Amino acid sequence: MKSPILAALALIAVSLNATEEAKSVPTGTNPSPPTDVKPLTPEQEQQAFFLQGFIFANRAEWATIVSEQELSDKELDSLLAGIRASLKGERPTFNPEEIIPGAQKLISDRIEAKAKRMAAKNEEFFAKIDADKSFTKSASGLRYKILAPGTGAKPTDKSTVKCLYTGKLTDGKVFDSTASRNNEPTEFPLNGVIPAWTEALQLIAKGGKIQIFAPANLAYGEQGQGPIPGNSILEFEVELVDFK
Repeated sequence: MKSPILAALALIAVSLNATEEAKSVPTGTNPSPPTDVKPLTPEQEQQAFFLQGFIFANRAEWATIVSEQELSDKELDSLLAGIRASLKGERPTFNPEEIIPGAQKLISDRIEAKAKRMAAKNEEFFAKIDADKSFTKSASGLRYKILAPGTGAKPTDKSTVKCLYTGKLTDGKVFDSTASRNNEPTEFPLNGVIPAWTEALQLIAKGGKIQIFAPANLAYGEQGQGPIPGNSILEFEVELVDFK
């Protein structure tokens, strides 16, 4: 697995000595804030800055770095200290060039070790699923059980589907569910989602329900996404409400 931080480490020494160019913000790209909003309290102002950081960390390519490297609280504090120093325009108090090779190896070894543990864990998990003859294993490696076939025609990979669903990790933790959004169906093009969904939803008709276990290569792969760690098997129970 290749981590974004590995490539960044190799460029640290160069970027520290590079001349930073001023960046202009195009005008007219950001909407003006509303003028009739109640001012924030001092505590809420701090919450606003916290929220900016929270949203950034969830959207950035670094979102899975803690789980990917299994950082301890102490290591996370060091990571955040580096971010803080960079945002303030400070330089490291040590010579980065002296530790970059060792840092690359440290991170690479951690990622590789976790990938091996996850592979063994996933193999054991799927062995249990495959022992359950109510599940079917497709040529892609998708495991599925049709809970209700539905009626009528089935969608194709060009269809736009409307679904109710719940997604879980193998430990049972729910990472996404329409139940948490007033049970409102989600609509999306079937060729614009993870491969497991593109394959599975074509197996049922309108009103149908399917339970699937998606290997990482049919889901979010080695890098993961948001609360989903890299190399994760994902479980979904999906109801096809409608499609067009």
